Amino acid sequence: MVHALMSVSRIPTRQRIVNTALELFASKGITETTTRQIADFAQVNEVTLFRHFGNKHGLLLAVLQECLQKYLVLAQVGESLMVSDISSQSDLRRFLKYYIQSSLRALESVPELVRSLVGEAGQYPLESRQALAQGINQVNQTIATAINDVLVNSRLQYSLPPIKLANLLNTCILGYAVITLTSDVQAVWRDRDEFVSTLVDMFVQEVIPTTQARPIIDIPAETVRDIILQAKKCSPRDYAIAYLLFGAGMTAQNLTNLRLQDYQIQANHGLLRTQASQETNLNGRLVPLNQKILGHRYGSATNNPLSAYLKIRQKDLKDPKATHDTESMFLSGDRQPLSLEEVEQLWERWTQPYRNLDGSPLTLDQARHTWCIEMLARGMDVDSFCIISGIKTKELQAYQTRLNEKLAIDKAIALDA
Repeated sequence: MVHALMSVSRIPTRQRIVNTALELFASKGITETTTRQIADFAQVNEVTLFRHFGNKHGLLLAVLQECLQKYLVLAQVGESLMVSDISSQSDLRRFLKYYIQSSLRALESVPELVRSLVGEAGQYPLESRQALAQGINQVNQTIATAINDVLVNSRLQYSLPPIKLANLLNTCILGYAVITLTSDVQAVWRDRDEFVSTLVDMFVQEVIPTTQARPIIDIPAETVRDIILQAKKCSPRDYAIAYLLFGAGMTAQNLTNLRLQDYQIQANHGLLRTQASQETNLNGRLVPLNQKILGHRYGSATNNPLSAYLKIRQKDLKDPKATHDTESMFLSGDRQPLSLEEVEQLWERWTQPYRNLDGSPLTLDQARHTWCIEMLARGMDVDSFCIISGIKTKELQAYQTRLNEKLAIDKAIALDA
């Protein structure tokens, strides 16, 4: 149980007491271990133990801090061995698997200590619980640093900050260890490998490669106004399409799949329903059609560029000689449903005179970027924005970063006013 101390004189008294307590706590449990036993095995007087630690809870706290320090060393060694070799998503998976398995082995090596900690947690004084929480936070911060290095080296990004990932990861690991050591784990997980694989999959599937993420480049308000006016000069259909691009964040795919019945008015506001087949949401999504775009108002719910175009479409439908599509909202010149290529051609026609700051032509997805940033700038909360935009939370950070850049520039300019 406790090994004979062959050279106790070489170990400082305080450290010898901590080492002995850890070994006894781990083998017998905290409740079953007395300070008298610890003092005897450490070959010190019990008064000496109390002088160093105050009481049994003080000694337990010192033992836990010792464990946390060893755990930090384990994590840092693993980080130094692994992070420098990380360069891909598969390497991220390897790093997480290594860390989770190492953590579980460390916890399962002291089963009685873990069981006692869980069973007696309510008896610890407040200062002990606070100190333990501080130690756990230190571990989480160390792992958060490692995770951040892994993401940077792998050119990956995550919707949550690294410290929250570390908190969540360690909570899952500790929870599994507690279940394993206090109940029948097979009632929840078939074995440890299944748990580790599931946890790794959960984390890895939420990361996206930064190298594949398109840069978020919005269009200045005055240029948006000019583009919409250029579309207005072309035709009522063009005017309506440009209005939907900037007023509802429609994609080219959304536009080609819109049907006449997908526009409705509720509470004096226009709404568009996108088709389920084009969205990750099985039920599609409803998107408000803004009447005001970057400071300019474009009519009302019943009188706007889209409603004006739909009146023309309704007249066409009443023509008994009409043979064109009767459901699609937008038609091409030959009276067939509008194609993706035709939407791109319309965009190029309206935006031909304009360029980005680097001289590149404006792209169609910049219209959606502009709408997204405007919605966030108006104060829409993240959850609501994700619902109406169809954008996943993990992809939102790039839009928020671009908005923060714009706000910072505006503040700097205001200082010079």
